[in-house]
Amino acid sequence: MARKNKNKVPLPIILIIYAVLLFSIYTSLSTLALGIWGDSVMGRVDSYDSRLDNTDGGVNRSRTISKGYYFSANGKKYKGYVIYSSDEAWPRLKEGETRSEKISYLSFFPYINKPAALTDFSEMGEVAIIYHLLSPIGSFFLLHLVTSTLRKKKTSNISKKKVKETQISHKRSDTNMFCHNCGEKLPEGALFCASCGTKVLNDKPSTCTFCGESIPDNAEFCINCGQAISNDGNLGTNQSVDYQEPKINTESTTNLVGFSDRYRSPEILTAAKESKKTSMGCMWIMVLLPLLGFPLAGLLMDDFPLGEALVIGPGIALIMLVINLFALSRTKKPIWEGTVVNKYSKERSEHNRTEGESDTYSTYIEFTTVITTDSGKKKTIVEKNSGRHMYDYLSVGDRVRYHPKFGTYEKYDKSKDRIIYCNVCSMMNPIRNDRCKRCNNLLFK
Repeated sequence: MARKNKNKVPLPIILIIYAVLLFSIYTSLSTLALGIWGDSVMGRVDSYDSRLDNTDGGVNRSRTISKGYYFSANGKKYKGYVIYSSDEAWPRLKEGETRSEKISYLSFFPYINKPAALTDFSEMGEVAIIYHLLSPIGSFFLLHLVTSTLRKKKTSNISKKKVKETQISHKRSDTNMFCHNCGEKLPEGALFCASCGTKVLNDKPSTCTFCGESIPDNAEFCINCGQAISNDGNLGTNQSVDYQEPKINTESTTNLVGFSDRYRSPEILTAAKESKKTSMGCMWIMVLLPLLGFPLAGLLMDDFPLGEALVIGPGIALIMLVINLFALSRTKKPIWEGTVVNKYSKERSEHNRTEGESDTYSTYIEFTTVITTDSGKKKTIVEKNSGRHMYDYLSVGDRVRYHPKFGTYEKYDKSKDRIIYCNVCSMMNPIRNDRCKRCNNLLFK
């Protein structure tokens, strides 16, 4: 009999969590919407109950109130029901008895409605307003957290079943396009590097250098003389040689020339997705804060009109949305490669304005690294003061590859370096490391 997975969360529990969080979001957003844009009408309460929970409770925490009501809007009758905490203790309604009460509703969608006392900002107080502003953000974060956790568990289970598919390929790309010694680009069919004279490493020679006989593709031995064919184009012994893909030696730098294929590994692709999700979360926070914060300030501050707040807040939120969407769109661009053609530094000054004091100017050093891509475009890396990481890491003549998913650069020839930067989190690591010491992701070696 199969053993049950104790780590698996039951589906009913997941549905309850989602329902509670979604209801919390709806409650807060509907309260804010009714408080800002809601219309009021006199309705009738047809059911009422006040249950005493705690005589020592705080303000509006001693009783649980349940209330049913109905009202008319746009020539149609609507009903509503609410449960909330309060200190009110009205007498219960007799059968058939009703009581009048002011109801707030949205004119374009009257199904969203509440008693006006629950949506009036002046009555609910500052703490309640702040709660309703932060509650949707917190609930969205918890929804994202629950969803991410469930996806990680699902991905982990799939990866355990497909171990072979998730193995990392350490084979380097483009080793035949550039010289393995100096990194210079090689023309097609070249046997020697025109820059340093180093012999080109061919995957398989097309002609046997011992007898001159042509060699078929994927042949390990010459079909005429029986000589073994090695990967560097030289003749080997007559013994059988098993061909193996090159592996990374983490203890030395003898095999650190070439661009890594690790950016295509499932682990790195997962890290890219997580990075995108984090960026999306930050984007929504930057959009929602001014969108909700300015109207709140307009309600609480006498010298800040609500009308101006309703214009400034959405305006800033729109600007933040456009900026973040533009930044996210850059992560979808293709990978490009290029060569560092220039490096220079320049002293600049910036204006510092302090309220109540005279204006001052401060200077800083701006470091610029210029890269020309293979397509002829010019790219620059601009850094300030001590944050000159790429300026120190890259040299003129170095070939680099840009990874837009992370906004980081990879050097082609790392054989002479003592350090390597993580392309996921930009952390500097010793060259002997195979994984980043901060984020534990694979280094592009």
